Amino acid sequence: MVKDKFITHSFPDVLCWIEKNIHRGIKSTDVVAITGYSRSYFLREFQLFIGVSLSQYIREKRLIISASKLTWTNLKIREISDEMGFPSQSTFCQTFKTYFNISPTEYRYNSKNL
Repeated sequence: MVKDKFITHSFPDVLCWIEKNIHRGIKSTDVVAITGYSRSYFLREFQLFIGVSLSQYIREKRLIISASKLTWTNLKIREISDEMGFPSQSTFCQTFKTYFNISPTEYRYNSKNL
């Protein structure tokens, strides 16, 4: 099917778009909207092609970039949370700790004292 071939070729463009817009607090609905595919079709194909759900991919990207900012900048945790599009600092800290098993403050301290 032509549509199936197209979607696998458009994944690099979608991933690039996510990378460029990750700081805007994008959601899976924003990503689906730029593809022109139905939500269910795109989400299924994304998971098959990438190996994780779209929402998990976006969350992990945000957290990895946040960890880098904690290591290499002196931005406050609130500023990083805002920059990465988390709804609140509390949500950011909770999500960060769930993913890395360490709070953002501890992560920063450990990365500066290696």
